[in-house]
Amino acid sequence: MLGWLLVNHETLAEPSIQTIIALIDKMGVNIRTVDVSEVQVMCEPGESQHCFIGGEAVDIPDFSLSAFFGGNNYHSKAVVKMLESLNVLCVNSSESLNNTADKLLTFQKLGAANQGFLFPKTVLMTPKTSPAFIASELGLPCVVKVMHGSKGKGVVLIKTEKELENILDLYAAMNFDDHILIQECIAASKGRDMRIMLSGGKFSTAYIRDNGDNFKSNLSQGGDLQFITPPPAVVEIAEQAAAVLDIYFGSIDFLFGENDTYYICEANSMTGLTYSKDALSNSQSNPLLLTLKNIMAEAQKRKNR
Repeated sequence: MLGWLLVNHETLAEPSIQTIIALIDKMGVNIRTVDVSEVQVMCEPGESQHCFIGGEAVDIPDFSLSAFFGGNNYHSKAVVKMLESLNVLCVNSSESLNNTADKLLTFQKLGAANQGFLFPKTVLMTPKTSPAFIASELGLPCVVKVMHGSKGKGVVLIKTEKELENILDLYAAMNFDDHILIQECIAASKGRDMRIMLSGGKFSTAYIRDNGDNFKSNLSQGGDLQFITPPPAVVEIAEQAAAVLDIYFGSIDFLFGENDTYYICEANSMTGLTYSKDALSNSQSNPLLLTLKNIMAEAQKRKNR
C-alpha cells in the first residue's frame, strides 16, 4: 500500500502538519510527503500508468491525505481531482475541500439540505452593502470575517453601526484578495465553542474551547480546551452536516445559543491538530490514527476488486 501526504511547502512548518508526519513515522506507514505544487496535473485518454512529481514518473498511490492548512488553491484542488479520476482514495475529497474552504458555500450547502441546521444568519459584503441593512437583518453587535481565514485571524466583532460603516467604507475603497462575510453574533457563546471531531464521517471525540472574555475561542488565540461527552443530538447534527459536506476527516464547530440550541459556526476538512497533546494527557484517542487505519483498510478493498 502506497499513500501520499499532500502538503504545501509554504505551510510545511505548521505544527499540525508536523504532528501528522510524526504520527505517520511512528505508525511505519508507507506514506510519501509530497509538495502538491510539484505534482503535474495531466488529463489523457485511456488508462494512466503513472503520476508525475517534479517531472519524475512515479507509481499512482492507493490513497492520499490532504494537509494544506490554508494553502488550498486551484492547483491543489486539481491535483486531488486528478487523483480521484485515477481511483485513488482521497481524504478529504475534492468536494469536501471545496465545501469547507468557502465559508459561505458551507452555509449554502447546509441551508439547501433542508435538514433544519441552525447557523448564524450570514451576508456577503459588497460595496453596496449598507450599515442600516445589516443592523436591520443581522442586528448589532455582528461579526465580520474574511471568507478563507483560519485560527481566528481576520475575525472582528462590530458593536456599533458607526464601526460597521467604517468597515464598509474601507472595503469599498480598497481591493481585497478575499471576500468578506458579515454574520449574526450568537452572544450566548461569547468566547466559547464546541468542536466535534469526525473520523470516517462519524463522531470520534469532542472538546470545548473557552477563551473567557475574548469573543474568539480559538486555541491559537489563547483559548483553553476541555474534553467533553457531547449531547447525542449534537453528535447527530455533526454527522448529518459531515454527510452533506462530504467530510471524512475533520470537524464541525458549534456555537452555544439560548435554551440549549446549537449553531454550526464552521466546518473543517483536515482540522488543526494542536489539541493532540491535550488528547494524549487526557487518555483520548487521536482521531487521525483511526482515520489512517480506516483509509488503508478501504484502499486495500479497492485494490482487491
